Amino acid sequence: MLLSGESDEKNAEWWEDFFEVFRPEFEKIPQKKTNAETRFFISKLGLKKGMKFLDCPCGIGRISLPMAKAGMRVTGVDITQSYLDELEKTAGRRDLKINLSHCDMRRINYDRKFDAVGNLWTSFGYFKKESDNLLVLKKLFKALIPGGRLVLQLINRDWILTHFSSNGWEEVGGIRVLEKRRFDYATSVNHSLRIYQKDGVEKQLNMELRVYTYSELIAILKKIGFVDVEGYGSIKAEPISRDLREMIIFATRPKK
Repeated sequence: MLLSGESDEKNAEWWEDFFEVFRPEFEKIPQKKTNAETRFFISKLGLKKGMKFLDCPCGIGRISLPMAKAGMRVTGVDITQSYLDELEKTAGRRDLKINLSHCDMRRINYDRKFDAVGNLWTSFGYFKKESDNLLVLKKLFKALIPGGRLVLQLINRDWILTHFSSNGWEEVGGIRVLEKRRFDYATSVNHSLRIYQKDGVEKQLNMELRVYTYSELIAILKKIGFVDVEGYGSIKAEPISRDLREMIIFATRPKK
């Protein structure tokens, strides 16, 4: 993990250099949890061996890899090249075939290609313009074959407000992560300053995430053209509520 002793100036787009430093946080997710999530996604998406799945963004392949192992024809898209390089090496070691694309998720241009698409682990709401966030969903809609299914996995705004804390910290892989948060009620944007510390060296990064309620997402998805929208608060298929941190939302591109 490479940390700098001085803070970078805030970029116009926070995500441009955020994920290089964020990488160790993937390690806190047990493989057992990842496997269980993948099984849940496969079941709810109606996927069978040989079907095409788009993981956008794919990160280091947390879901792409078990999807490919389960027999899906996986395409992974991400803006962080080091993640794609790592995923390519991991897939090679495991003898798995995954097509990879280095691309901003607003710029993908697939047309009726995939049986299912996924935007997972709160990878939605990154952009300052709401039209850009909606563009991501429009691109995913276009990428689906008629009758294809979308899965969104993201943090629940109602949970954030119920459990909001302005400060927090954790330790991941020997790195101490401090977080200072401010929630903007006018825009539903959670502003976060994340401070990564290791061996006396510190790196500070800003994150701005637009968060949503379930009702907002239902309206957005239907406006784009999705049907059969359903949501869960966990992979146990619990109802979404303010007491559950995540939302897992499925929707379908109409067959006609």
